[in-house]
Amino acid sequence: MVERDLASAREVWINESNSDAEREFREESDYLKYVNSHGKFADFHGLRHTFITNLGRANVSPKTAQLLARHSDIKLTMQIYTHVAPVEQAAAIRALPGLGDLKRAE
Repeated sequence: MVERDLASAREVWINESNSDAEREFREESDYLKYVNSHGKFADFHGLRHTFITNLGRANVSPKTAQLLARHSDIKLTMQIYTHVAPVEQAAAIRALPGLGDLKRAE
């Protein structure tokens, strides 16, 4: 079902191009392809990964993400379906207070 929907949407997108150069660019791109040039699929399972990863990016609690994913084990949700990009890891490190910013506990 996803494969057919992507093919239909891709055909419309290509046909909406405004020039021969734009059409050629669109035909050569991976946009809306079921399988991209790296062999990655845009299937239902991939949508689950995206959905659960986006829950994490929206700061939804892990337990809520687990429930929405209908997983019986939080490890499945957090270790398999939740992806953290390097840019997100770098942002987390940048958000930490500097050592000089810490107030002495009194």
